[in-house]
Amino acid sequence: MKHFIALFLIAFLIVGCSKDDDNYHDYHLEYIGVKSVDIPDEFVYGQNYRIDITLELPNSCYYQYNQYDYFYEGTTRFIYPIVHVDDNVACTQNITETTFSVRVHAIQSEPYIFKFYQGEDANGEDTFLTIEVPVI
Repeated sequence: MKHFIALFLIAFLIVGCSKDDDNYHDYHLEYIGVKSVDIPDEFVYGQNYRIDITLELPNSCYYQYNQYDYFYEGTTRFIYPIVHVDDNVACTQNITETTFSVRVHAIQSEPYIFKFYQGEDANGEDTFLTIEVPVI
C-alpha cells in the first residue's frame, strides 16, 4: 500500500506543479498523524455522519486543506490526512491545531473499523488510532 500511496503523490506533484505559474513555490505533500478524533459511539444504518479529525501542525510551513486519503479494506477504513509543506522558506516553530471533517454514510450492517494514521514506528511501519463503531 505504501508504494501505491507514494506513486499517487509523485503523480500528483508532477501533474499539479507548473513552473510557468507566477505563484510557484517549492512544496511537498506528506501524511501527518492524527492527534484526536471526534466520532459517534454508534452509527444508525442509512444515516450520514461527520467525523472531526484534529491534527497538530509542527510549524508555520504546514497547511491542511481538507485533503486526505480514504482507503477501504473490508469493513476497515484507513484515513491518512495530507498536509502541504512549504520548502525552502523560513518557518516559525509555533505548533498549531487544525480540524477537518470526513463524511460517512453508514451503509453496512457490520461495525465500521476506522484506522486513523498516526505516523510510523521505529521500523517504518504505519501506526494507527483504531476505533470500532457498531451499526444499529
